[in-house]
Amino acid sequence: MKIALNYRNIDPDKGGAETYVADLTRSLVARGHEVTLVAEHVKPGCVPIQTKILNVPVSGLSRSARIWSFANRSEELLNDCKGQFDATMGFINTWHHDVIIPQGGLRAGSILHNAERFHSPLRRAVYRLLKRLSPSEWKYDKIEQLQYDPARNARVVAVSKLVAGHLQRFRRVAADRIHVVYNSIDPNRFTVDDPAVVRHAAREKLGLPADAHVGLFVGHNFWLKGLKPLLEALAARHRANPAGEKVFLLVSGRGKLGPFQKMVAKLGLADSVKLLGFTPDVKSLFHAADFFVSPTYYDPCSLVVMEALACSLPVITTACNGAGELITPGLEGFVVERPDDQHGLIRAIDAMTDREARMKMAFAARMLGQAQTFEAHVDKLENIFAEVAAEKQKQRARQESGLSKPHFPGINAGKSTLSMDRDRG
Repeated sequence: MKIALNYRNIDPDKGGAETYVADLTRSLVARGHEVTLVAEHVKPGCVPIQTKILNVPVSGLSRSARIWSFANRSEELLNDCKGQFDATMGFINTWHHDVIIPQGGLRAGSILHNAERFHSPLRRAVYRLLKRLSPSEWKYDKIEQLQYDPARNARVVAVSKLVAGHLQRFRRVAADRIHVVYNSIDPNRFTVDDPAVVRHAAREKLGLPADAHVGLFVGHNFWLKGLKPLLEALAARHRANPAGEKVFLLVSGRGKLGPFQKMVAKLGLADSVKLLGFTPDVKSLFHAADFFVSPTYYDPCSLVVMEALACSLPVITTACNGAGELITPGLEGFVVERPDDQHGLIRAIDAMTDREARMKMAFAARMLGQAQTFEAHVDKLENIFAEVAAEKQKQRARQESGLSKPHFPGINAGKSTLSMDRDRG
C-alpha cells in the first residue's frame, strides 16, 4: 500500500511521539509498503532510505502560528496528492487524514480527569473555568473540531477504551469509526543477563533489605500520577496495622520533590519511601522492585505500566488509566476505581505482600507485558489501512460506474468536464 504519515518534526531525539512515527515508518517499509512522510523536518538517517519525504514549508514567528501554518499547508499538499495514497494518517495538530491516532487522548478528557486532583469542588470548578478561558485551549479545541468533523469521516485509533469513550462523549465520533489499538512497547528494553545480580546490587545501593516488599512508582507529573493519594494510603495502612508487613516505595521521575519530601516527613514515611528524582538507569529499579504502582488520575494508555508488566512486576493502577483495561484483577495486578479509593489501594498493596500469590501474578504479568509488542500494534494498524484502501477503491468504482451510465436529461446538467474529472479523482 501507499501510505502517508503526517507529522511536523520527525526526530527521535525530540520525544516519544517523534520516536513512534520513525518506528512506524521503519516497520511499514520493512513490510513492503511505500511510505511518504509529510513533514517540515525529518532527521537524516532516522527512517529507511526508501522513504519518500514531502516537505511542508512553514511560516510564522510564534509557535502557535507555525503550528497552524504546518496544518494548513499539510492539508493543501495532501489535497494536491488526492488519489495518490491508499491511506493517510495524522497524529497531532493536523486534521486532513483518513486515520487519526490521538495518542495523548482528548483535551476535554484530560481536563476532566486532571480536575479530580483537587478535593475541593470550588478548586475543580476554577481549574475547568481557567482552561476554558485559555487562548491555547481555544486553539487545541479548534484543531480537534477539524480533526473529528463528521464530514471528514476519518477513522480514529483510540489507544484505549477510555479514550474511545471520550471520543464519543466529547467529539461525537461514531462508534463504528473508532478502532481501539493499545500502545505498544519493546518488551526486551529492560532485559538483563542476570536479573538476580542486578536486583541484589540495586537493593544494596538503595539500602533496601534483600527480603523487603518493594513497590515502584515512575512518573514525571507526581500530582497527576497520584503520588499524593499513594503516600496517604501507605501512611493509613501503617496506622491501621503498625505490626503488619512493611512495604518500601521507590519514587522516580522529574517532578518537583520539595512538596513530597515534606509530605513524606509529615506522614511518618521517611524510613520507607525513597524519593529518588530522575533516575537515568531506571532498568535497575524495575529489577529491584516486587510490584509497580501508578494510582493515576489520567493516562490514556501508560507505556510504563506495560514495561513494568514485561519486567514481571504485577501492577496496581486505576480505572483512569487505559492500560489498566489490559489487567485482569488478581491475575496480573489490581485496578482500583479512583486514586482516592484509599481502601482499595490498601487492599491491593496488602495483596502484594503475599509472596506466593505475588510470584504467580509476576508470571502472568510478564506474559501480558511481553505480548504488547510494536509488531502486534502495527499488525492492527495495517488492517485499518487495508480497510481504508478498500473503502477508497469501492468509492472510485461507484463513481466510475455512475459516470459511465447513459446521460439522461437533468442528470449532471450544467456540470463541466473539469468538475466531472475532479469527481473522478
